[in-house]
Amino acid sequence: MKKTFAPSLLRGALLFLFLLSSAAEARRAHKISRDPRTVGLGRNCQRNSDCKGHSQRCLKESDANGKPVPQSFCVLPCASFEAGTTKVIPGAPVDVSKKAKKPPPRCPATYQCRSAGSGVPIDMCVKE
Repeated sequence: MKKTFAPSLLRGALLFLFLLSSAAEARRAHKISRDPRTVGLGRNCQRNSDCKGHSQRCLKESDANGKPVPQSFCVLPCASFEAGTTKVIPGAPVDVSKKAKKPPPRCPATYQCRSAGSGVPIDMCVKE
């Protein structure tokens, strides 16, 4: 009388594969989409081409006396107020309805525009 363990072994293997596949799905983290303009902000640089984003600028620092410091970092300048708005032509009618195009935000989501002044030479986006 021979006993075969093939059916129970097959069931065990299938159960193992099912548990393994469900564990792999549970481990997949939801990747947070990130604005490509914000990648690499605050990184050390020597010139604009060292920054990752095309729109980023290398901001050189200076001490309280105005003497340049060898350190500099990548920043994202705020978009201008006029970015994305329609040009006004003298004598042409202006669309003031609710459907009129709103200007886009000056900085990406979760960033605020910090205006120039008190040691900052340009309007730049800073994390909230």
